[in-house]
Amino acid sequence: MSGAAESAGLEPGFSFKILSTMLFLILLYIVWTILYALFLHPLRGFPGPQIAALTRIPFWIASLRGNEVRWLHSLHRKYGPVVRFGPNDLSYTGAQAWKDIYGYQKGKRENFKDPKFYPHPINGAPSLLTLNVQEHTTVRRTIAPAFSDRALKEQEPMFQRFADLMVATIRKGTGDQGENSVDMVKIYNLTTFDIMAQLTYGESLGLLEASEYTPWVALVFKSISFVPILHITQYYPFLKALFRVLEPKSVKNMRTSHYKYSADRLDKRLARGSDQPDIWNLILDKDGEQGLLTVPQMHSTAELFMSAGTETIATLLSGLTYLLLTNPRSMQILTHEIRGTFELSEQIDFDSIARLPYLNACIEEGLRMYPPAPSGFPRVTPEVGNTIVGQWMPPGVSVSVHMTSSNRDPKNFKDPDTFAPERWMGDPAYKDDQRDASQPFSFGPRSCLGMGMAWHEMRLLLSKVLFNFDLELCDESRDWADQKVYLLWQKKPLMCRAVPVTTTRPPGLGQGAAEQKRRTVTEYIRRKN
Repeated sequence: MSGAAESAGLEPGFSFKILSTMLFLILLYIVWTILYALFLHPLRGFPGPQIAALTRIPFWIASLRGNEVRWLHSLHRKYGPVVRFGPNDLSYTGAQAWKDIYGYQKGKRENFKDPKFYPHPINGAPSLLTLNVQEHTTVRRTIAPAFSDRALKEQEPMFQRFADLMVATIRKGTGDQGENSVDMVKIYNLTTFDIMAQLTYGESLGLLEASEYTPWVALVFKSISFVPILHITQYYPFLKALFRVLEPKSVKNMRTSHYKYSADRLDKRLARGSDQPDIWNLILDKDGEQGLLTVPQMHSTAELFMSAGTETIATLLSGLTYLLLTNPRSMQILTHEIRGTFELSEQIDFDSIARLPYLNACIEEGLRMYPPAPSGFPRVTPEVGNTIVGQWMPPGVSVSVHMTSSNRDPKNFKDPDTFAPERWMGDPAYKDDQRDASQPFSFGPRSCLGMGMAWHEMRLLLSKVLFNFDLELCDESRDWADQKVYLLWQKKPLMCRAVPVTTTRPPGLGQGAAEQKRRTVTEYIRRKN
């Protein structure tokens, strides 16, 4: 090497000096990075494990193992309502954090969605989930009529048809005496995917009739465990480039075929038109033109609807069913409320079940204890910075509320690990609960557009199940709640015996529906105590 240096007219040892200098500079950079992260970084004063101030690796390891929710929840229990879990990442719990991070406040700039977290549609056209602030306001206003109270009322017969088909599917699977067990996770998934496909594509997927997933729907569940990998590649550009080179062809084809299947079904729906009250009839103008939405945006939005409006509702219903089965007193009270209010299954409608207090309280409590999206959805502070829970944040900080930690924080909810629907009904034992700390549909101008539809659907499907069947949890599902999370819950089968109900009126609770409607559930709870 010295000969080469001499032949180039360089002093002997020059290459060694260059190499030594480079290694010294690299070492200096590493030391400086560590010192800056620990002692000079704007987030240095926030609690959290020291290694998290240096790298996101502990978070990624937990995410890849499906343990992110448990890991971050344990950090909040140790460090409190705000935790630094990455060099530039803060996680919060509590009602004020929801308002400051996701809400709109006059005179303050909105914290924008972290582009490294949210997936980019495969066709490059942003959906409602990934649009910038200005475009989001316009597109949301365009789509909103499809989820209005008037639209949902027009769509109710369709919801009723699939709810009754769900009941028939359970009857077919469980037998006349409930001798066979059924997987309620699968039942709820079949139903919610059929409903949303009818709304999005103008036709169902035929899942309930077949009592089985199609390959396209099965692909949705199969792909859940890939979510952390995609997130990691979005945070590190060099890994994203490497992933594109090394990505298995099967994975790439999986993502492409999922998008193409959805786009093709939507194209057919738009081409044939429809006089049914589906989503697009309420968005398109009178001539069937898409107006403010481009066709690629409609494709991205349709794929979003089939993700956000299906698995999440089925997740809540599955979790709530398990919570009721493991809390028999609450199951008894809710069953009495439903069967005491209605004499026939056909009487169960949107308006009536919206007025059932214990049903609504059970759903609220289910959303608190088993939120369909149990993690945090990060926002980034704007270029002028922002104030979060009384502390000023510099520009570019990733902030989020961790759903599970906020919902299970004893500072927010008394006995946070106890299933207690009464906390949502004014029970004085829970008067100090910070109920705004639970925001399962997010908060602010970018909260879930389909919240009203989700509430109607959850109430209807659960009421139909509990009116028609006595459920019993099978032994193999006793530990059902012990699940991994890859942004969404990786749910196990929820095996239940579903015994068809032979009478519509529970013993000892009045003489009919009219009388039971006048009796409040609060009074019934008091008598039971």
